[in-house]
Amino acid sequence: MSVKPLKKGDKVVMHTCIEAESHDGTIWTCSTNEFKHHPNHDYTVVMLEDYSGSFCTEFLQKVNLRSES
Repeated sequence: MSVKPLKKGDKVVMHTCIEAESHDGTIWTCSTNEFKHHPNHDYTVVMLEDYSGSFCTEFLQKVNLRSES
């Protein structure tokens, strides 16, 4: 199963990293599409609204929010 890259506007939560402990349950919004800082990096990052710096996508899980009718 292939995972789709994160895109600007996607909602995500942090998991399995030290930051996830202090931001447990926080839903973040991606402010950029997924990208590599350098072509030789084997990992991708995104920028998150209200978070300082980029964040490795390996530790982010996309969430789908449904509005209440």
